[in-house]
Amino acid sequence: MPKNYNLFLKGSVGYWDFNADMVSYVLDKHKESEVRVLINSHGGDVATALSISSLFSIHGNVHCHYVGMNASAATIAAMGAKHISIDADALFLVHKCMSLVLEWDYMNADELAAHIAGLEKQKKDNETIDGCIAGMYARRCKKSKDELLALMKEGGWLTASQAKEWGFVDEITNEADDPKPVLTDTMASVFADAGIPMPPVEIRKGTLLERLFKAFSGKTDPQSAPGTPAPPAAQQSTQMSKPLTALAALLGSALVVADGSVSITEEQAGKIDDTLAAHQATVSDLNAQITQKDGKIAELEAKVADLAKEPAASTADITPVTTAEVDPDKVAEALLKMIP
Repeated sequence: MPKNYNLFLKGSVGYWDFNADMVSYVLDKHKESEVRVLINSHGGDVATALSISSLFSIHGNVHCHYVGMNASAATIAAMGAKHISIDADALFLVHKCMSLVLEWDYMNADELAAHIAGLEKQKKDNETIDGCIAGMYARRCKKSKDELLALMKEGGWLTASQAKEWGFVDEITNEADDPKPVLTDTMASVFADAGIPMPPVEIRKGTLLERLFKAFSGKTDPQSAPGTPAPPAAQQSTQMSKPLTALAALLGSALVVADGSVSITEEQAGKIDDTLAAHQATVSDLNAQITQKDGKIAELEAKVADLAKEPAASTADITPVTTAEVDPDKVAEALLKMIP
């Protein structure tokens, strides 16, 4: 395994620390010698990965070494290398390409037809890209294109041994200085946003991800021991319970549920905290209103009780009307007017 690396490609493929321009610059500086590349990336832009793979192939003497968790476009980038090695504890994932699909609108029949046509075109484009990538993998793995497409459709994490069995890598190493894969909050968020399943590795202790896992599952060991293969697809559940369905509705996004556990991103966790705080403020406000109204009711009840205790007016307080105060002539006149 190469020790003194000329390139360290990490982070998201297509960003400043994993881009074709930087790769081209380094390769040009070492035209007549072997270029040693260390890769540790969750993936990213397919176009950039294809460009880097071609640059490696054109150079002709590139040795790529994988450490940590590597997925998606990160696995494509090394396909043009002369030699590929992987750390014994590293993980490797290939899957079908994905495109962002966002639409929130009211549509009539014509608009729906146009939208469906656009999605159909996008689907065909993705199928073309999948075929191209499967062909690259197949040539490297010495297997059929259909076999690779089936693996990409499944999209499960491969151990170093499985990656070598498939033919993605040529050599497995066990160097003490190669970092073991650890799932951080940031990495979990990236995997969830990209629709990539969570890898079967240790979750870093004390992180938000670990606390949330314990809160949702009540388990103290959220993942199997490092290096343990992911559970078979048949054992993974994609059905959410009613509470999780409600949580997904609250977050406005899908939740990753596998083997009885749920994964959420740090952003989603923040949204839960904000929502709970807002609900608590609403409850406090309602309690204050109830207390205020209870006070008014008690005040009115006290007034009613006081009125019930007061005695009725006595006859001594009523001014009597005597006959001396009545004018007989006016009474007679009033009676005559009443006679038709």
